[in-house]
Amino acid sequence: MILNATRKGLITGVLMVALGLLLLQLKVSNNSGLQYLVFLLYGAGIVWAITGARKNTLVFKELFGQGFRCFVIVTLIMAVYTFAFFQFNKATIDKDIEIAKQERLKTAKDRTPTEIEQEAQTTRKFYVPIMISQTVFQYLLIGVVVTTVAAGTLSLSRKN
Repeated sequence: MILNATRKGLITGVLMVALGLLLLQLKVSNNSGLQYLVFLLYGAGIVWAITGARKNTLVFKELFGQGFRCFVIVTLIMAVYTFAFFQFNKATIDKDIEIAKQERLKTAKDRTPTEIEQEAQTTRKFYVPIMISQTVFQYLLIGVVVTTVAAGTLSLSRKN
């Protein structure tokens, strides 16, 4: 079986989900630096996909295409994981909204408690689509940056 960029993206995405579940199982805080291990794994997976293609070509367009295939698959996997996570962890949604509501009650002097409660209910309705959108945007943006840097570095290295 040949490990092309798409399969490398699949492997990277599955490893990222496994690492995320491990961090969740270990009850690592969302604010912990350990959460960045997922992004480190993501970047490493993209670089792995691009460097695997350099045997065939060092043209930026081709290298970028390999990274693109990888990060699109990872983004899709992470979007599905985000959806599934929040479907099975409704308490997390309630906890996040409650924390935000309490913070708003302390700081928002221009809103009444009733208005803040109404905002919380509206947020609850749209929480999962917002989180999925955030995940997709985040992983696409990081993927483009890492792919551009890695493909650009490799394509420039052939000129030297």
